[in-house]
Amino acid sequence: MPMRRVFFALPPAVALQRAFVRLADEVALAAQGRVPQADSIHMTLAFIGDIAVERIGELVALGATVSARRFALSLDRVGSFRRARVAWVAPAAVAPALVMLQHALAGALAHAGFRTEARPFAPHVTLARHCTRAIEARQIDCAVQWPVTQFALWASSTAPHGARYDEIARWALA
Repeated sequence: MPMRRVFFALPPAVALQRAFVRLADEVALAAQGRVPQADSIHMTLAFIGDIAVERIGELVALGATVSARRFALSLDRVGSFRRARVAWVAPAAVAPALVMLQHALAGALAHAGFRTEARPFAPHVTLARHCTRAIEARQIDCAVQWPVTQFALWASSTAPHGARYDEIARWALA
């Protein structure tokens, strides 16, 4: 039975991807890590993991039932997860609308019988992978301002130069 590794995410607009890449270049240099490709930059909302391809339609239908309002994120802290060897940018103050969207997705997934990652939600955008230096969490002067207008269902696969992400479906926020 064919499987796909899937997750719900916030994909930034193309113009915002460029801002993330500029910051990622700086952070990756300090962390001695590798910058992700611009079109793979995202914030994970709910990681589902490997599921049978036949069940992807259920996730698409589920995503269409989740309604939330547009909101703004200010990503103003950088740091790293040492064990995962990634550097990130995150909001110092998490927007209540982000928490509501994530809880709505997690609740809908649980109700439909999908298992999600057990770790608490830690909103962040990965800026560098395979880091050999840890970065102490700190405020940054030029926060990335992100008008969040949509969320998506993505699939990931391993590629020769890192993970590859494919969008399966996307939904607009009200």
